[in-house]
Amino acid sequence: MGNLTSRRTVFWLGGFVAMSLGSCVQNRDKLAYDNFTQIRTQVHSRDDVIVILGEPDHRLDDRFMYERPDKHLHVFVEFDEKGRVTRTQWIEGLGETWHDTDDPKPRNAPGG
Repeated sequence: MGNLTSRRTVFWLGGFVAMSLGSCVQNRDKLAYDNFTQIRTQVHSRDDVIVILGEPDHRLDDRFMYERPDKHLHVFVEFDEKGRVTRTQWIEGLGETWHDTDDPKPRNAPGG
């Protein structure tokens, strides 16, 4: 009987670990260009950006920074004093993609 109980425990613990790792991977996958382009200036808040892109790698008073050095990717989201998005930047070195809300025309959008 003890052997069956320990097998169940291992099974449940294994499932819990798998779900935890899956949520970590899912959070990392949120930093995608398609998600980034959903963010609107003067519309979205800090909380909205976290829902759309996941937790930032760095937080400053008025800016979130996301970095993926392995992909040469840097993403910046700036906020006003009310916490609304004022500017977004997607800078991808390998694909030479640059998207900046202060620049009227995105250059070399991924997949486009």
